[in-house]
Amino acid sequence: MIDVAGHRRAWQDEFVRAADMRKVGHRSDLVRGVRTGSLVPVCRGIYRRAGFASEDDDDRYLALLRGTQLAARTDLVFVQMSAARIWQLPIIGQWPRTVHVTDERRDGSRSTAGLVRHNWGLPDVSVDLNGLRVTPLVKTVIDVARCAPFEVGVAMADAALHGLRTRSTGGWLRAPLPRPALEDEIARLTGARGCVRAREVVAFADARSESAGESLSRVNIRWLGFPAPVLQQEFHDRRGRMIVDFWWPQFNLVGEFDGHGKYLREEYTRGRSTADIVLAEKQREDRLRALGPRVTRWDWEVARSLPLLREHLSGAGLRTA
Repeated sequence: MIDVAGHRRAWQDEFVRAADMRKVGHRSDLVRGVRTGSLVPVCRGIYRRAGFASEDDDDRYLALLRGTQLAARTDLVFVQMSAARIWQLPIIGQWPRTVHVTDERRDGSRSTAGLVRHNWGLPDVSVDLNGLRVTPLVKTVIDVARCAPFEVGVAMADAALHGLRTRSTGGWLRAPLPRPALEDEIARLTGARGCVRAREVVAFADARSESAGESLSRVNIRWLGFPAPVLQQEFHDRRGRMIVDFWWPQFNLVGEFDGHGKYLREEYTRGRSTADIVLAEKQREDRLRALGPRVTRWDWEVARSLPLLREHLSGAGLRTA
């Protein structure tokens, strides 16, 4: 695929198309590559060079979307969860194994294994994100909110409101979306399936939530009947400022969600070892406790489970409203 300026997208070099290999008489190289593991099947007729592949679910799904576009005869417009991944919105759980696109025709289009064609017609506006065309961010968020579980919609709406910055320069990769834009999109779709759920998602969404794990925790805290926490509360001591995920002033309780990314992903670790990160977290927690609040922490296992989260927060002294 070539963009409008005539440039080949850099990510295309990660992939091999079976049709191209056959054209130049290298079918045996393709077979050998698959057999030895140097080429990894992505979708029908598309393979990825093993050096670029990983077990990360975000990476796997993006590769599937790119491979699907490379295999297509025309430009696709990705929608719903597929568009959400390309927009770098977070997922709770795993990305689907299917690709969602909208078709130019409003009837007669057929889905195939792994590719779901929605007969919505092409949108009036679409966005090119590094060679993949997607629905605008506001439409993507509302489309997901209308059909996905509540917590998934909230995580994506939170992230859209919050925006996404680059770790290197601090510039916007995805500028914050104003809440009225989401509300206007729902109003435009009034009467469509899922609008009531989408309206509830947007009402609950909060730009201060900084991760999918925090979003899921907030949703389940509400389901359990605990008081809503203050988000991103600041505390100060002689060493400076500390910002916490959750704060219940009436219980003098700080809550922190610990996701795996804090200890594994380079954009968070910044070259530090897991031991160094754990030590820094302990020192920060000691500083918070020295100011008076009690501190409790939980991870994905607890955040996902209503019984575990109830037990954990109750044990920390939180009481239902």
